[in-house]
Amino acid sequence: MRRILLIMLCLFALPVMGSHIVGGEFQLIHLSGTRYRLDLIYYFDVNNNTFNGKPPESQEPTIRATIYKKSNNSFVRSIILSFTSKSRVLYTQPTCSNGEIVTDKLIYSTEINMLETEFGDIGGYYVSWQRCCRNYTITNIYSQNPNTFGTSAGQTFYLEFPPVVKDGKPFINSSPRLFPPLNDYACPYKAYYVDFAGVDDDDDSLVYTLVTPLSTHTFDALPVQQSGPYPEVTWRNPFSIKNIIAGIPDLKISIDGFLTATPTKQGLYVFAVKCEEFRDGVRIGQVIRDFQMLVVDKCPQAEPPKILGRKLTETNFTYDGDMNITFSNTVVDANRCIEVQVSDPDASKPGDGFSENVKIKAIALSFKKDIQGILPEITSTTLVNGSKVNFQICFDQCPYVEGPFQIGIVAYDDACSLPLSDTLKITVNIQPPANNNVRFTAPSPALVSQTLNEGDKMVWDIVAIDDDGDQIIAAIFTDGFNPADVGMTFTQIKNENGDYQARLEWDTRCNVYDFTKKTEFEFKIQLEDVDFCKFSHPAYRTFKLKVKLPGNQDPIIESNLPGANRRLIGDVTRKVNESLNFNVFGVDGDNDFLILGVKGKGFDLSTYNISFPGDQKNGNVFSPFNWNIACDKVNLNVKDEFEFEFIVMDNANKCRFYKADTLNVIVKLEPPDNSKPNLHITSTSQTVPLNGDSVSIFLGEQISLSLIGTDADINPAKDKVRIKLIEAIGNVVPTGYNFEPAEGNGIANTTFVWKPDCSIFENNIYKNEYAFTFRVFDDKCFNDKGDTLKIAVTVRDVDGTDKDFIPPNFITPNGDNLNDFFAMVKLDEETHELVSILPKDNCIGRFIDIKIFNRWGAKVFSSNNRDFKWYADGESGGVYFYLLTYSDKEYKGLISVLD
Repeated sequence: MRRILLIMLCLFALPVMGSHIVGGEFQLIHLSGTRYRLDLIYYFDVNNNTFNGKPPESQEPTIRATIYKKSNNSFVRSIILSFTSKSRVLYTQPTCSNGEIVTDKLIYSTEINMLETEFGDIGGYYVSWQRCCRNYTITNIYSQNPNTFGTSAGQTFYLEFPPVVKDGKPFINSSPRLFPPLNDYACPYKAYYVDFAGVDDDDDSLVYTLVTPLSTHTFDALPVQQSGPYPEVTWRNPFSIKNIIAGIPDLKISIDGFLTATPTKQGLYVFAVKCEEFRDGVRIGQVIRDFQMLVVDKCPQAEPPKILGRKLTETNFTYDGDMNITFSNTVVDANRCIEVQVSDPDASKPGDGFSENVKIKAIALSFKKDIQGILPEITSTTLVNGSKVNFQICFDQCPYVEGPFQIGIVAYDDACSLPLSDTLKITVNIQPPANNNVRFTAPSPALVSQTLNEGDKMVWDIVAIDDDGDQIIAAIFTDGFNPADVGMTFTQIKNENGDYQARLEWDTRCNVYDFTKKTEFEFKIQLEDVDFCKFSHPAYRTFKLKVKLPGNQDPIIESNLPGANRRLIGDVTRKVNESLNFNVFGVDGDNDFLILGVKGKGFDLSTYNISFPGDQKNGNVFSPFNWNIACDKVNLNVKDEFEFEFIVMDNANKCRFYKADTLNVIVKLEPPDNSKPNLHITSTSQTVPLNGDSVSIFLGEQISLSLIGTDADINPAKDKVRIKLIEAIGNVVPTGYNFEPAEGNGIANTTFVWKPDCSIFENNIYKNEYAFTFRVFDDKCFNDKGDTLKIAVTVRDVDGTDKDFIPPNFITPNGDNLNDFFAMVKLDEETHELVSILPKDNCIGRFIDIKIFNRWGAKVFSSNNRDFKWYADGESGGVYFYLLTYSDKEYKGLISVLD
């Protein structure tokens, strides 16, 4: 046995993170019901996992993974996986190692209750975990220290899995698992191989391909977990997914997971394998597995072993590479054997100590079965000084498969790093023990194709024999129907010593069994004998049976609407507040039990106050349709067309066939008739009349209007009438008026009152124009009408001119009742009454007061009353002065007081 000293690859450690990731993968295993176990398999580089130059004392106690929806990468939940175990990965040839590769396998696990409410999305899910960093001395990708601003590489562990429900049924699935680790080194220009395949608990098909490894979104020691898609690592030139290790040939993997390569250069190479999972030809999941391959600088020279074969009847080992052997069924067990001889040139070399360890292994080449039972009890030995060793390979009297099959006997040595081998391919033809197949003796082929009238019963006797007396097993294979559902029973009567008897009975009563979906049935009765080698040679009887059902007339539906013979009546029109009434009839010529009903297409009849009691009895059915189309039950703005589907069903006939006839009636609704309401406006003030549709006032006058709205409609009830002021406009916004909206059934009335003041005038404009628009309208649904009147209003300020203002200038307070006082009045010639001569107050100016002074300037009288009177009591005769004050002007004058 050879040991070699391999050159170590020096790897450096960060102060806060170790460059230690070798690879790994997720696996999701179904436990029971909705319980699953999620495992993270994490391969750890022990040699290069350092912290401050020393290996850490413990691994992370927990890991947080995240599950996302595949359809939109949305977050589903976080998962905490706890550390469960750690084990050392072993070499294929442990004695070849000087500790160049030391890898630990760490397993983190948790249980998940995967309910449909959370994991039922048809697009499936994925779970990921991201970690930094990979080894910094990887040859084929950039994997540098992120603290030195190099191109770094993390790893994203990634697993896709399907929903737990498909097509409304539970969908149970476990992901692929038990991938073998890779702990052997490779040698330049020497073939490297390893079975990298896993297994699937559900027997799903697994397909393997090489892919570019996944990196991480960030290069923190513990990156924040993020959803996909995930970045890929960056290949160094000239490496790529098509040139992973620069091998000749390069790294390849078969679809079955067998990994091969012949490297050419020393280095540490990372690669990733995608394992896709298929069920019934449909891809349901995948897992990406990362790993590393170490290629050392040199390996010892070695030659492969040699394996030759011979038959027991021959003297020499003459078969090299291929061998054919045939055994008849008369050969005894001791003679159903061959011998192989294994030699190895290295057993004669001084450099190998004149010894070489060899062993043999049996592999199935043309089929999949465990064939290790053909090997002898001892399958390995040590060759010394060029010796050879013989092994006897013996076969069972039952071949693995019927007919010739191929196996390989492989001889391995103990070369480093992986054993070299030679294979003897053997084609084996073993004649199994004689066997007579089971055969039918009844029924005859003429009896297995039958047409029965409904209600008939028939019995077939099933009889078969096996001349060897083997046990007989029976099975029935249909094209999807359940025999018991259609009246068929299969009863075994006898099964012993190769004698088989059974009975097939068919009861075709359609009122007991359901023939509505199928009346023709094809099925096979299979019989199989349990022979010594358990090979399958079944016998069949194929039955083709048909039941002829009695006739059944279709029911007929009609109505008394115009065009009753039509199956679609689409010209029915009604107005809201009207009614729709007609009758629907159903008849059946077989006098079968009928059910008459109706449904609204896209609406619920009860919502619209529709009455259709329906009917059910034999032969004839009848029901009235009544719809009082009330305004409060419909909304023509939402729906104005209604389709009714009337149906008469005959589903209680003898054979339970569903037969029906339908009548569709489409009703178009229109708005109701409506008379327009009227609005009448009159003035209630004699001093301020309404001139047509206008009114004009001076400031201080009051507008008083009466508004009456009437509506003549009384069906189905008086319309509700409303009066509103819908617009009030002017060169100045009108304010201060009084108006209350009014309503009533058939009639409504209200008033408009306005006495404007000076606040309506602005910008020295003292004439305003206004327009008040009143509207009366009814509430007729979907056809409301109204009447509108606009009243124009002109408001002017009071005329305050003083062009005719001539104040008096003397008084004679002598008691003769003539000119006894000073006042701003004159005698009206028509009424003979005193009237004021003062300019009128308006919004421009208004009377403030009057003051009277004597000739020395002393005030002798004052008043703020427009109707003042000064009698000059106690004053002496003479000239007096007055000051008459308005808010915008003053009047001055003289008064002579005469005795």
